[in-house]
Amino acid sequence: MQPTRYASFFKRFIAHLVDVILANLLIGLLVIPVALMFISGGVLSRTFSLQPWTIDPEVYPLEFLEMIFEMIPITFVVMWIVIFAFLYWLYFAVFESSPRQATPGKMMLGLFVTDIYGRRISFLRALGRTIGKVLSKAFCYLGYILALFTDRSQGLHDLLANTLVLEPDFSLAPPMVSRPPAGHPAAPAGETESVPPEQGPAPGQPE
Repeated sequence: MQPTRYASFFKRFIAHLVDVILANLLIGLLVIPVALMFISGGVLSRTFSLQPWTIDPEVYPLEFLEMIFEMIPITFVVMWIVIFAFLYWLYFAVFESSPRQATPGKMMLGLFVTDIYGRRISFLRALGRTIGKVLSKAFCYLGYILALFTDRSQGLHDLLANTLVLEPDFSLAPPMVSRPPAGHPAAPAGETESVPPEQGPAPGQPE
């Protein structure tokens, strides 16, 4: 089994930025077209019928925005935000509870999420961890910064969900020992391949 270590704060930060961008792009591609289908047709028709050269340039942007807000009901905006947030949480929960135990951003950095015993987490725990990120983002991301000061590099959402973010520790990987070619005085007969030396349990495994 590959030895592991607690993921560094820098790698977690980069992975989070990648996931935020990917999640927003994927959800936007799914939600925005559906949202446009429910918006009153008057918005699009009036938008394409506007003639900017006949309207005062200083007034036109204000009139356009006023028209948009009049056409879109507040309840629809609230519903759209709720659906977007739900799909955003689902993105992280599905990927982190999958067999890969990682979102695309974490996969790129070689990170993965486990429970405190190094096991794959369930979907419900992954969802709870994701919702816990709302608290981690409060007060200028202090919950994320907490990972710099905890023994296991856990953010607030990790502490709430009893999870860890790990990465392979290649410095503890067993070295490969090259055998001399067959016929060499130092080589036993018939042994020409490179094989790892025998060793005990792999160090560095999460507790």
